[in-house]
Amino acid sequence: MGSARSKVGRGLARRRPASVYLLATAAAAMFMAAGGMSGGTCNVPQPPGNSNGNGNGTGNTGGPQITSSDHVLGNASAPVTVVEYSDLECPFCGRFARQEFPTFKANYIDTGKVRFVYRHFPLTNIHPRAQPAAEASECAGDQVDFYAYIEEVFSNSSDTSTLSDESLRDYAVGLGASGATFDTCFDGNAKAGRVQQDVNSGAALGVSSTPTFFVNSRRIAGFQTAAQLGAAVDQEMGG
Repeated sequence: MGSARSKVGRGLARRRPASVYLLATAAAAMFMAAGGMSGGTCNVPQPPGNSNGNGNGTGNTGGPQITSSDHVLGNASAPVTVVEYSDLECPFCGRFARQEFPTFKANYIDTGKVRFVYRHFPLTNIHPRAQPAAEASECAGDQVDFYAYIEEVFSNSSDTSTLSDESLRDYAVGLGASGATFDTCFDGNAKAGRVQQDVNSGAALGVSSTPTFFVNSRRIAGFQTAAQLGAAVDQEMGG
């Protein structure tokens, strides 16, 4: 670890330049002003009962275009692509990751039906640690499995202290990353542009809250159970 960080104090968030978050914050503010947020939360899940699992909006768009910088999980030639726009500080994103994603992965990704892509959409106005957490995941992903890191973060996301700079570094090192290499990337804000790339793509597709899923071109906003998201995949496959 660099000496500058240790002088600040282990476990405390560093004061990072406000300009690093300016674009992401502006995008999130625009979406919230447009009514994309509900009750000051990243998304409010509704009781089961409809195919979308929520009333927050669905629709068909052109769909996300997968690029070489995306983190693709599963069969690259799968008939259905599912893209999740997520926020590492969003409790409903965490709920999906912990409770629903393992089942969805076993039934659809591991079986070759779905290629899955995680994209960042930090809502910085309400989640101040979402942006550094997103950048940390990209720094970690240069050295270790990106999805293993995301899983580690969500598995420990009981409160914001688990997203401190210290914790974000510890997760990476625990998975086998070099702490020094991680520090160089993270302390230098090397991945701010990479995160902004995801935010921009979400903005262009009408994303306004997290989690938001795209099942091919169909947008589904809000928390989904494995069964609900699977039903949307089945529909795309003509089932």
